[in-house]
Amino acid sequence: MKRKSRTTARPFRPDALTWIDFLVMGAIALTFIAIASTTISHAKASDYNDPPTFSVDSGRSSAAADLIKARIGIALLNR
Repeated sequence: MKRKSRTTARPFRPDALTWIDFLVMGAIALTFIAIASTTISHAKASDYNDPPTFSVDSGRSSAAADLIKARIGIALLNR
């Protein structure tokens, strides 16, 4: 006589979300919001995106510009 098994093995699959699942999803959402708001507020406060400011005085006088032109002229004559 052949025995019939009374139970069948099947993988465990929860049918619906439990309250723990909703707690985990809420914690993930709150963590994301906290990180995003901190990052955005730090980005607004930083001056990384501000364009650089240059001083009007470049440190070279017109005499230096004339000297550069003279050196270029000499280099062209010696070619």
